[in-house]
Amino acid sequence: MESPSTEHPRVITPREASNIAAEIRNLLKAGDHESAWERLSILHPADMGAILAGLPRTSRDSILRIMHPDTVTWMLRQMNPIQAGKVATRLGSQVLTGVLSQANPVSATRALMRIRLPQAREVSESLEQPMREAESFEFQPGTAGALMVPEYPSVQLAGTVSEALANLGALGDVRYEFNRVYVVDEEGGLAGHVNIVDLALHLEQTPVRDLLTAVPATVGVNTPASECARMLRHYNIVQLPVVTGGRLRGVIPQEFLLSAVVAEDTRQMLQVGGVTGESGEHSLVAAIRTRLPWLTVNLATTFLAAGTISLFESTLAKVVILAAFLPVVAGQGGIGGTQTLTMIVRSMALGEFVGVSAFWLLAREALLGLLHGVWLGVLVGIIGLVWTGNFGIGLVLGLAMVGNMVIAGLAGAGVPLFLRRIGVDPAVASAVVVTTFTDVCGFLLFLGIATAAISFLV
Repeated sequence: MESPSTEHPRVITPREASNIAAEIRNLLKAGDHESAWERLSILHPADMGAILAGLPRTSRDSILRIMHPDTVTWMLRQMNPIQAGKVATRLGSQVLTGVLSQANPVSATRALMRIRLPQAREVSESLEQPMREAESFEFQPGTAGALMVPEYPSVQLAGTVSEALANLGALGDVRYEFNRVYVVDEEGGLAGHVNIVDLALHLEQTPVRDLLTAVPATVGVNTPASECARMLRHYNIVQLPVVTGGRLRGVIPQEFLLSAVVAEDTRQMLQVGGVTGESGEHSLVAAIRTRLPWLTVNLATTFLAAGTISLFESTLAKVVILAAFLPVVAGQGGIGGTQTLTMIVRSMALGEFVGVSAFWLLAREALLGLLHGVWLGVLVGIIGLVWTGNFGIGLVLGLAMVGNMVIAGLAGAGVPLFLRRIGVDPAVASAVVVTTFTDVCGFLLFLGIATAAISFLV
């Protein structure tokens, strides 16, 4: 088994990574496993992991047989937690268990701490020898306890700069994850922290008490990861101490906080699309279980829209060309509502609406909808006039477009605001409700105005 190259890996573009992945696949097909590993070993761990995870199972297994177990742990440790979790999912728990059981225990533990908690827990329990700091895997996913690392630089309140630097150095390569040394009292209580820059600028005999800075925020082990992500965004906190009963339990490094931000943003985005919890690594069964319920709900709402159209059968029978324009009004309203909805849900997640009144938001989005509707209404009115040669149809189409864009703005802002008010996550059901609302209202407006002005259309 071989270790990774000692050369400093360079950053490559996605296109270069795709080309290298193709080269490696061709070498493996030709049975030249050594050359394939040689090509892979010089890459950055992030690119190495992505390419390895994308290989077919037999090819991936052949590469893993060549790689030293410590190389796999090194690869996972050097990747950001989000990417490491995806690669680990692709490799599978059985493969990880086999690799980590042969790796250095300290490195294996640190590698496990970078992957998704359920899989880390499964792998840890499968190993013959208990992992160091195995209690780190006992916390629920999506909590501060699951994000924190139990190894962090600390020094006693009565200590000196020299002791703080010595404790920092004792962490080995983990020290690069921290820019602060935490100061604790005799009972383990968190007294504050000292910036590493301050340690470097003062004499070794300087008491750390003289350099002490108050910690701006702490969290408990059960604090939601979404709240940790909010604190990073809102307060620009780069490290977050985790405290239990006043005692320092662990620290969430900046990269783990960033992974929480990415995870929370991804969750919000997937919920808006009705695919909560799904990713590209999940099986077909998991994808069906995630998507099918929402597709079923959406099917029910489409029948509501169809029922609305059926109310105006007599109008459509007299002016058949109106049916051709139904998707124009409804589709444009759906897009406008989704744009507003996406902006509102994102701003809610980022905490940007603190102190902003709901009435102001609704008025703003209604005005935007009106301005957009006037422009789009003029365009579709002209197109309708040219298409049919009937001024009445162009006018009806333009008026319906203006009205539905205003409704889209109000629905896109109002639905998530209402759901948040009643305690429902706005990202869960807003998209289905807004789309249905704009479809139904668009049909009612267009066909209702057409029915009222039927004498000008025939």
